[in-house]
Amino acid sequence: MARCLIVLADGLRPDAITTTHAPSLTALSRDYTSAHAMTVRPSVTVAALASFATGVSPRTHGLVEPGLRFLPRLADLRPLAKELRAHRISTTVVAGSIGLRDRPIAWALTACAGVDRLISAGRTASSIAHVARGIVNAEEHCLVFAYLPDCDKAGHAHGWMTSSYLRAVSAVDAAIGSLTSVLGDTLLVVLADHGGGGGDPRDHDHPHPLNDHIPLVFAGPGVRRRHGIAGTASLLDVPPTILQWFGVPVPDCYEGRPLVEAFAPPPALAIA
Repeated sequence: MARCLIVLADGLRPDAITTTHAPSLTALSRDYTSAHAMTVRPSVTVAALASFATGVSPRTHGLVEPGLRFLPRLADLRPLAKELRAHRISTTVVAGSIGLRDRPIAWALTACAGVDRLISAGRTASSIAHVARGIVNAEEHCLVFAYLPDCDKAGHAHGWMTSSYLRAVSAVDAAIGSLTSVLGDTLLVVLADHGGGGGDPRDHDHPHPLNDHIPLVFAGPGVRRRHGIAGTASLLDVPPTILQWFGVPVPDCYEGRPLVEAFAPPPALAIA
């Protein structure tokens, strides 16, 4: 049995993770393995999600704004979900409500990237987490990707680190806390696609440390306890780390490196 649950908290800044506003994530960071991590440039959701899906930077995959123009490039790439599918590991994406206008694009992009299922799970972080947890508990070999948009929405509407933003952080943290029940047999990875509030208090696309720094936490079986990864990790390091944890070969075209130091002993053939 090998199961991995990825939680991407859109727009979650590392300095918002405190015992006051994010006690669950603070505890996970303290008790397991965490890293000072950087996102890709530009620090926008579409570019970051495409990099997570393909293991390469925006300079390589070319998707920096919503649309289908990048689909032809997938023929030259090796998406994470397709690599897993070749080893009989399913991938499910659980997101919030997807509007009728956006559904065809979302379905096309996820299907071409090798995702087996795209599930719209309601408007709240708790509802998304509930559905994701149910899928993880029902599958034997799977990757489940849960996308929580709350922090990004509050940041754009009210500004990063405002009271509204911090309430969203608390809601996301509560959802993450509800997922810790899977840690006995599931690898849990929590990260963000970007920060926010650098340069413009309601945006995140300018080159700025507050926009580029993201949290990255690994928890679950085989993860080193009370450990901090030395140096700076990258969002691009997460896809090869996931593949190696599952025991799947990492394609040469991937631009990150497996974060083997997050595990003790290093991950090797989790399925076997």
